[in-house]
Amino acid sequence: MVIDRPHQIIAIGDSLTSGSQPGVSEYAPYTGPDARELLSTSYPYVLSELLSVRLGPRLVRNLGRSGSTTRDWLPGNVWERKDVPGFPLNGKPLDMILASREDIRLCLMMIGTNDVSSSVLPDFLIRRINGVIGYEDDDFLMTRENLVIILTRLHEKGITTYLAKIPPNRYQGGIGILGIDRIFFTQRKVQEKLDLYTRMVNSRIDEIYTSYPHLARRGPDFYTLFKGRSDIWNRDLMHLNTLGYRFMAWTWAGLLRSEKIDIQV
Repeated sequence: MVIDRPHQIIAIGDSLTSGSQPGVSEYAPYTGPDARELLSTSYPYVLSELLSVRLGPRLVRNLGRSGSTTRDWLPGNVWERKDVPGFPLNGKPLDMILASREDIRLCLMMIGTNDVSSSVLPDFLIRRINGVIGYEDDDFLMTRENLVIILTRLHEKGITTYLAKIPPNRYQGGIGILGIDRIFFTQRKVQEKLDLYTRMVNSRIDEIYTSYPHLARRGPDFYTLFKGRSDIWNRDLMHLNTLGYRFMAWTWAGLLRSEKIDIQV
């Protein structure tokens, strides 16, 4: 595959794609609510610079939506930052890609972390924030089906997608020491569920590799790569720090080179 123009590669996913670091960068992939300057610490930005000196951050388009689940990326579904009505990524994430007239050739996808995080919260709380419930009840079969639908639509548009496995999730709650979410998420049983559910989502991704090889190529296994590392995490232990996002970019760059993706810009 030849890449010879800006934005022929897109990166889609949640806050780990947008580059969010709670307490540091809250409006990823941008530096602020009204700014249109891209975060230089996100993995798509760093990956762009690794692959193309001339284009720099214009090579890979960062379409990551913080907080998004696989459901948010289904056809017709809407994601928005309610605190920023004019946020550029507000709207229907997948539909915007499918309607784009840009020559999108390659998609880097990593999503499912918020399916996991939502599933460990009590249902009464999830309903109040309009989250998803029940994914864990069917062993995240719905997550797999959502991914297959998304991949199918991208494939129909002629986009080749590399699907990555999601990293370990040891979320500790918000960065405030006495927050109620922190009290909940630091419980041992909740931490065990986070890891179990993450492995279950990644098992579903394995099923997609096997059952739908025409829809998804194997992306990096960030669960295995990041398991046991202590130097790459933000304080909440779900998001990455600057080193973590750089490591993610280096990993994607190595994969694309091994796959003979020809960057000609």
